[in-house]
Order: sequence, then C-alpha cells, then structure tokens
Amino acid sequence: MVERIINELIKVNINIYKINIETSESVELFFIKKALDMNRKKKVTNYKVTVYKDFEENGETYRGSSEVDIYPTMKDEEIGNILKDGLYAAGFVKNKFYPLVKGEKCGEITLPSKFNGYSLEEGALAIQKALYKNDIYEKGGINSSEIFLNKTTKRIVNSEGVDVTFVKFSSEVECITQWIEEQDVELFNVFRYSDLDEELIADSVKDAIELTKWRVKAKNAVKTGNYRVLLRKSSLKSMFSYYTDKASVGAVYNNLSNFKPGEGVQGEEIKGDKVTITLKGSAPYDNDGLKLQEVTIIEEGVLKTYHGNTRFSHYLEVIPTGNLDETVVKCGEKSIEEMTREPYLELVAFSDFQMDSLTGDFAGEIRLGFYYDGEKITPVTGGSMSGNIKNLQNNMFLSKEVYKDGSFTGPKMLELINVNIAGE
Repeated sequence: MVERIINELIKVNINIYKINIETSESVELFFIKKALDMNRKKKVTNYKVTVYKDFEENGETYRGSSEVDIYPTMKDEEIGNILKDGLYAAGFVKNKFYPLVKGEKCGEITLPSKFNGYSLEEGALAIQKALYKNDIYEKGGINSSEIFLNKTTKRIVNSEGVDVTFVKFSSEVECITQWIEEQDVELFNVFRYSDLDEELIADSVKDAIELTKWRVKAKNAVKTGNYRVLLRKSSLKSMFSYYTDKASVGAVYNNLSNFKPGEGVQGEEIKGDKVTITLKGSAPYDNDGLKLQEVTIIEEGVLKTYHGNTRFSHYLEVIPTGNLDETVVKCGEKSIEEMTREPYLELVAFSDFQMDSLTGDFAGEIRLGFYYDGEKITPVTGGSMSGNIKNLQNNMFLSKEVYKDGSFTGPKMLELINVNIAGE
C-alpha cells in the first residue's frame, strides 16, 4: 500500500511528503461484577499522508502542509486526486519554512514488554486476574469494568529518507468501584499501564475500593478557608503539566511562555523542593520520524532546555527533542508519614481537576478528601479547591514515595501551603 501511495505522489509531482501508517490490534473485555459480559477484537490500519508545498511571498519562504486520509479500498486514480487536493490546500497554509526529519532507516523494533509473551487475549486476561485480585470485600468491590489491550505497529516514511517501524503495547482499564453501607456509592476510575505490572494493577484497584468505602462515610465539606493541602496521585500529572507545557518550543514560539534556559521556573526564594523533570518517549521515534532520547528539561528548579517537534525547534534555532510523551518528576526527601504529622486536608478524588498551563490557574471539585485537625481524621466531600501554581511553587514539597500511572512517574504526594478551599 505504501508503494502505491508513493507511486501516486510521484505521478502528481509531489516530492515533499510524510506517510504515517498505524496498525492497531486490540482486545476489549467487558465485565459485570466478575462475569465476562462481552468481548471484542479488532484490527484497523490507517494511512495518513502529509503533503508539503514550498512557496515564496514578499521574499519570505513558506512551507504549507495538508494531511489526507488514504484507504486501501481506493483506486489509484482516487488516491491521486486526493493527494492533488491536499497539495492545493497546502498552498494556503503560510507556515515559515522548516525542514523535515532526515534519513533514519531501521528494521522493525519491538519495544520490551511483558505482553510480548502473550497473545492479546491472554494479556487481557492477565490484566483481569490482577484487577480482581483484591476484589474481596463483603460490602463493596468492582461493579463493572472494561479492559483494553492494544498492540500498535507504526511505520513512518518521508521524502527525506526516513523509513522506521516499531511495535508497542498499551493498556487501559475503566472500572466502577462500588460500596453499599448506609448508602450506595460508586466511583469511576481510569487506570493506564504501559506494561503488565500485576502488583501495580492490584494495588490500584485496592486503593480505589478503599476510597469508595470512605466516600460513603463522607457527609460534609470542610469550612471555607486556606489549608495545607496534600494532593495524591492522578492530579499530580496535571499539576506538573504546567512546567512541561511552558517548556515546549511551541509555547515559547507562540509567546505563551516566558521560560528561558538557565533561568529559574519556580520563582524566587524557594523554601520547598526544587523541581526536576525528565521527559522520555514511549516509542523510539515520534510521528515525524525523529529518534527520541531521554532529556532533562528542568533541573533543581532551573530550565535546562526546551522540548518539542522539529518545526518549532527550527524556528527557535534549538536542537529538536521530538515529541516526548512520558514525564518523570524527581521525588523529594519528605515522607508521607512526615507530611501527615501536622493538620492537613488531603484531597484524593475530584469530579474534575484542571490546570491552565497558560496562566498557572488550577481548580477542582472535591469528591473525597480527608481532614486532619491534629487529633482525628474526618472524610469530607463537596466544595472546591482553586489556586495558582505561581503563588505556591516556591513552598511545595514532593514525597519520597513514588507513584506510576501510564505516562507519569513522580511523587505519590504533593504538599501545598495555604491553598484556598471553598466549602461550607
């Protein structure tokens, strides 16, 4: 199919192009309680062709681009017509000139994974076994679950000699945990895993069931005021996205970030932990065919380098890192036990938690938290948290305990001082 596409590109005189081929094989299992309700298997291949057109206007060179979808059922003439339409559309896109990735070729790379030793069906059942390992409670457990295991094969070909192929696995679990005691409460959970880690899966579900139990016992919100807030797990990825987004070449080029290499990113007079963030790729190449390598973008609160794709890196005259989709935040020295000695408000579940990377504003509606007044711990629900990371970042602490979830690895808990809570 790729040869057919290239032949049609030649016929219509398109000599600058990129072809992305993605074959996705997946197994999907749907459970009610512990009983399999439905299963589904699919295999889909998508062909996306990006055509480029160089042109000049008022002495400035531009490179326009347009992406089109190609289907195997198309005749050669249809493919050619779609490519010509794409080239015409590219002439209206006035992007400053930038180069394509050049000449990396390799055979098929299969990324290391425990799933390599299983068929997709066997891998999905291995996830299911770990998922239900701790579903042992009398009054609660997993009400329903959906397990998705994907095997993705990507090939990237361009007119500059790139031709690379790699295979990777990914999985996602959606489950509703339920607890019936005084009232019937359900919580929706999403877990993402890049590999088969039975212990991590089992522990994730155990925590989710325990939190659902506590949600039953939570009756009221805390009083409105400012608190020492402890954030756990999934919300931390959103919090630290402020730094990764601000350090991207796209944000800097579009004047959405004032981050500069060699300068601090946490304000002045840092009293808490200094942030160190490393980015990695979940694949050996990005969608442009650029070979990916691990890079530390922020070290001890100081920006070391920008990150991002070839286009915007060229505009800023920096070495492109490619699109790195895994974030690793260095943990701190403070243990969770130390963080929980003094009065705190620990927030563990939100209806919706959002971080605005442009402004640093964050907010979330509280579904479940724990308030410790120095004597006893009380589960709470309701109200909301809001703030701006720029006002808090110089006095925040990262736990020494580690948390992993899909594309994020970092501290299990984040301590923030003097956070505004709207409650009763």
